[in-house]
Amino acid sequence: MPNEALQTFVQQLQDSDAYRRDTRVRTIINEGIQRISALSEDSNGAELRREIRGLQSRIAPLLRQSNSRPERRGGVSIEEAKAILGDDHFFGLESLDGIALAPADIPPIPFSAADLERAKELGSSLRLRSDKAPDNANLTMQKMHEMLQPEFDQAGNGQILYDTDWYENEAFFTNAVPEVSWALTSNEVIPDSEDKDYLEQTELIAQYLQGTVYAGSQLPQEYAEAIEELNTQKDEIRSLIEADEWQQAAERLEALKLNKLTRRTPTEVLYDMLVTFKKNGQRHLEDCYDWTGTRDSDGYLVIVGGFGSEGVHVAYDDPDYSSDYLGVVLSRKF
Repeated sequence: MPNEALQTFVQQLQDSDAYRRDTRVRTIINEGIQRISALSEDSNGAELRREIRGLQSRIAPLLRQSNSRPERRGGVSIEEAKAILGDDHFFGLESLDGIALAPADIPPIPFSAADLERAKELGSSLRLRSDKAPDNANLTMQKMHEMLQPEFDQAGNGQILYDTDWYENEAFFTNAVPEVSWALTSNEVIPDSEDKDYLEQTELIAQYLQGTVYAGSQLPQEYAEAIEELNTQKDEIRSLIEADEWQQAAERLEALKLNKLTRRTPTEVLYDMLVTFKKNGQRHLEDCYDWTGTRDSDGYLVIVGGFGSEGVHVAYDDPDYSSDYLGVVLSRKF
């Protein structure tokens, strides 16, 4: 971060109520922070001011909207959520062994009892995610690996990550952290999401939300708006893919609200895998892969899965790729 005043400005944004409760605000602020952090220490003032003005102009309308509406609360306590879902499908604070999160920092559960009952019917799990390690360091993929590999070694559980060489300097490995939030995740990839390219998967997410998750009930506004955005852009994105303009297509797909709301980041995939394994010994996505909502530095969309004893595999591909082992896990948050 270029200077102390800027660090204070960023901290104030992250401490705001709007940042904590509005995914759109968090996304814009986090993206802005990444761009600002990428500026070198000797960056000229004009470049820094331009980034700050751009960040302010993008979040100002959302801050006004967020402050003008009541905070979303599902009205479900942690105890009630656990009672609805059962211990096998509830990953709360007690599941975060070796991961730091103060009880006061736990956000309210943004899902209703009906949401959780439907999630139970679909075999989904409610997960609390944290962004800090016990030493208060950022809980990046790199930090998870460094922190927990000795424990895996001692227990004879194999490797956490398989061959990190290609991505050891990638931002998604060294910098990105899970968002502090509650998320409802499908325990496996969405049915029939394999053998589809990235755009087809995204369209399937929309269909799954409308026809399965919220069948017979009103679709939440955030998802309705995200699906509308997808419908207005999918033809252009398909044209980019068919024209082999895959970098532009991948950038457009990563930016879609629906993918930001329902696809996990690589960090979140690894986090969910490790929390699940530490709680019940289950290797999530042992035989398949989840196509995440994150691009690498070359513009490819990152793939995570194959959690065997040799470690979690991290790969990448362009949005035209498809495979019978590559699907998408639905991860719902607000």
